[in-house]
Amino acid sequence: MARAYELAGDRLVALPDGEIGERSDRYPAGDRAQWTAGLAGRLAGEASLFDVLDEGTLDERGFPVDFDSTVRLRPKLDPAELAGRLRLGYDTWALRSWPHFERLREAVGRPDLRMQVGLPTGLGIAGSVLGRLRALRYAPAFAACLAREADAMAQAIGTGNLLFQIEAPAEVIVAHRLPRPAVRVPTVPVVDFARRLPVDVPIGIHLCFGDLANTALIVPSRFDRLVAFANALARRWPRSPELAYVHFPFAAGTSPAPTDLAAYRALRKLSLPSGTRLVAGFVHEEPPPETLEVLLAAIEQAGARQVDTATACGLGRRTPEVADELIRRCKHLALSR
Repeated sequence: MARAYELAGDRLVALPDGEIGERSDRYPAGDRAQWTAGLAGRLAGEASLFDVLDEGTLDERGFPVDFDSTVRLRPKLDPAELAGRLRLGYDTWALRSWPHFERLREAVGRPDLRMQVGLPTGLGIAGSVLGRLRALRYAPAFAACLAREADAMAQAIGTGNLLFQIEAPAEVIVAHRLPRPAVRVPTVPVVDFARRLPVDVPIGIHLCFGDLANTALIVPSRFDRLVAFANALARRWPRSPELAYVHFPFAAGTSPAPTDLAAYRALRKLSLPSGTRLVAGFVHEEPPPETLEVLLAAIEQAGARQVDTATACGLGRRTPEVADELIRRCKHLALSR
């Protein structure tokens, strides 16, 4: 947290805790660094709740070696009973980080800065640990647990100190695999989950193409479906909680954002609520800064709005050197207009 603030300073909209978690022999990079992989490993130890079908295969950092090498579990309970007994620990992680965040915020004189807490959707966790066949049935159980833990965070930390980021790779990937007229269907579980969160905590939506050790599951060359998904999401969004931003992944893992400016024309059709920011996830370590400046101009021209600058996905799984460079690039681009 301190390093991110040192590099980005008052340009930060909110600040996550880094989402590294605890380092161990099994998870040298941290048990939260690879999204839900560490969580899956912990749930595998809950013998009263799950059978372990596949222990998965981890690399030297504690990441699954590929998308087919993750932990696979089978619930022993029906969804309603599992929902009541499940503990995922997102509130525990947030409460552990909060004192450090509060001290940093006081030291830098930013009482307005919110702690950003990433929350996967129920479908996101269920799909990653149970597999596709069981995910739809059990997604509501995971969503119920996540909502319960979000309430606990809000009560302990205060709604004015938090921003929840809903992370929706499962839904975005489904939207890219369904027939085009059905793109709006996967927005339903995202909005339903948002309705269950504390109404006074603003929400950002992180659209994602999947990221395993900086490898994306899909790499689109055009963003028509992403725009259609975001528009459908915005149409369904309730009056509260506030939809603070929608984060678009224009880059994807090792793939930089397309340099063909026609790729961004779909943004002309983007329709977000007034006051909802578009966060452009195009910042990548490979292109020279001049190329990124051209892309920023193209994105803002197509979207007819000023955008926030970001990478396509989180930095917790990147090396400190790469993460530092990416934050510097984000800040440079934010100041370049």
